[in-house]
Amino acid sequence: MVVKRHLEAFHETSRKLDFMGPMESLLNEFRRGNIADKNRVQEASAIQSHLGEHYEAWDHVFPRFPECPWKRRTITWENHRGRRDAYLEHLIVTHVPQHEAGNRLIINPATVAGMHARRLAHKLPAYEVLGTDIDPRWNRLYRLVLFWKYRQLRNYRFVRENIYDPDLERHPAAVVFFGACGSVTDGCMDYAIAVRSPFLICRSCCHDNIGGNTQIVRRRGRPINDFFAWKNYWFAKYKKKGKGFYFSDRYVKDAYPRSKAAREIMDSDTIIAAARNSPESDICRSLIDLDRCLFLRENGYDVMYREELFFAHRRREASG
Repeated sequence: MVVKRHLEAFHETSRKLDFMGPMESLLNEFRRGNIADKNRVQEASAIQSHLGEHYEAWDHVFPRFPECPWKRRTITWENHRGRRDAYLEHLIVTHVPQHEAGNRLIINPATVAGMHARRLAHKLPAYEVLGTDIDPRWNRLYRLVLFWKYRQLRNYRFVRENIYDPDLERHPAAVVFFGACGSVTDGCMDYAIAVRSPFLICRSCCHDNIGGNTQIVRRRGRPINDFFAWKNYWFAKYKKKGKGFYFSDRYVKDAYPRSKAAREIMDSDTIIAAARNSPESDICRSLIDLDRCLFLRENGYDVMYREELFFAHRRREASG
């Protein structure tokens, strides 16, 4: 009953939040070049100033957000995502079972090795957890390596499936994912919308790869920049070979911004420029994700956002 009241508080709080105001403010910061400062102080101040209300709202509705002792946009900070993923798992396990309608099915697209999906299946034995991905090899490897840990697990299964061409006949209680590279995040969100999933609880990832982009702004002497440059070298090879791992003709540059609201204040060139700066910029990542929040709102969801984490629940009037 307490959790149900929390969900009601979520809807009430979410509807009071302004996404356009922070987006316009952060867009002005971006256009003035106030991004990717080496000590991260300038960006941290801008984010707190323009998204502070959203962060306070999140902490009002949900458990305390996991703190990270490392400097933002560094290799150590990026490697600290495990705590946020564990936090996401807690939100899923806490809130999804309280929903009265829907099937007892949780879908984790872009599941890769199925690690998080298996953990959810273990924690929610009354639910079937389905992991989907285009490449089954990582799921097989994880199954072999940790067979001893999940050998009794009967409510998890893997299906080979491209998120850009998913099975729309399923009716999940929740769509969840723990980092989906670039436009894969948007494919997963579109899937949740298409199947009218009551919950979408997820973390975005690799904002530089939206709209088919594989370029970043190079900055010398920064390990995080070198890492993303190396990653995009390989992503460009995947894209050239047309393997379908991360890119789709449905999510080219002109598909961004995603929301009608964001298209009123920026064009495709602007958001792709933000994507190319995103490896080292909270402002750029937030611009892309705020556009996604507005898109979810336009498609029937109340949503809250904090540091790449989304919690969305379908509005009652949109569920009929």
